[in-house]
Amino acid sequence: MKRNLKVPKITNIPKIGFKRSVQEDQVKQTIGQAPGTLIYTGKKTEGEIRLEVFSYNSDEIQEKSGNKFEECKKIISSDKTNWINIDGLHDIDLINEIGSEFKLHPLLLEDVLNVEQRPKSEEFEKYLFFTIKMFHIGEEGEISYEHVSFALGKNTVISFQERPEDLFDLLRDRLRNSYGKIRVKQADYLFYRFIDTIVDNYYFVLDSFAEKIELLEDEVMENPSTKTLQKLQGIRKELIYLRRSVYPLRESINALIKSESPILKKETERYFADVYDHTIHVIESLDTFRELLSGITDLYMNSVSNKMNEIMKVLTIMSTIFIPLTFIAGIYGMNFEHIPELGYEWGYTAVWVLMIFIAVVMLILFKRKKWL
Repeated sequence: MKRNLKVPKITNIPKIGFKRSVQEDQVKQTIGQAPGTLIYTGKKTEGEIRLEVFSYNSDEIQEKSGNKFEECKKIISSDKTNWINIDGLHDIDLINEIGSEFKLHPLLLEDVLNVEQRPKSEEFEKYLFFTIKMFHIGEEGEISYEHVSFALGKNTVISFQERPEDLFDLLRDRLRNSYGKIRVKQADYLFYRFIDTIVDNYYFVLDSFAEKIELLEDEVMENPSTKTLQKLQGIRKELIYLRRSVYPLRESINALIKSESPILKKETERYFADVYDHTIHVIESLDTFRELLSGITDLYMNSVSNKMNEIMKVLTIMSTIFIPLTFIAGIYGMNFEHIPELGYEWGYTAVWVLMIFIAVVMLILFKRKKWL
């Protein structure tokens, strides 16, 4: 049964070329601005930003959500671990208000709003900052990404997300129901769990790419076409963007492991060493995919070349068969007055028999030489 190849489509990828996009115009607005100027470089969206606040310890948990920070921050306690989650980055005033409340550095907020910022970790006086790309797989296999940032304080984790959809529902359930040790641990452990969840989700993206590459390879082997080449180039571009999003993550996590900040405990650093190993494995898988795509490209070119050679062989054989027939037809097509065979009663039939005989003999000869 022939399988249809559905190429994973990554949305929100910056366009490559000379055509200017709205997002590119927003990025250009940051040129020449003073350091720390807050400009959201992502896609403009309507609606209000949604806030979630969790304040908990091993004994109890409080939860509040809404779009007014003044209301949500009432449950924040310095004696508990707090998670403030912001869904949406387009409201710069609200982002600035949250930054002022927790004394976040303007350069940190600038990186939060710059959705093209590469994954990085940075240590401030009272916070550790970490930004990463989070990928989502749609129902039809399409892949979208969003820019996610975290600020880790002494007892507070602030997460900034572009969209309401995320991968943290299981963590929310664990917080609410006190599953595992998440309620016992401090904010740095919650910070680790966020990053670990995002990195683990990369494996689902890798599985999706592996399946698409396998189907693409089958299509190249069976019936390569121009559409196959377009699919191949599409997957190649998407893989390049994935590599750009994951490669810097290795050094970012390594910086956390080597950090001497008192905010990150030694025990949690060991957990990040495990995330570092997962990141290395993801990077190695992406390198393998790149080599596979390179091999499939060569296979496509060879398949197309072989297909063309087969066509040329058939045409050459047909031409070879018709050369003697054309010679005979040319001889008796000449306009000389005295051609002896023209007067024969069976001359026309004899010429046809000769031509058919020559064609059959040549076909048998080509068959024996395995040219057909």
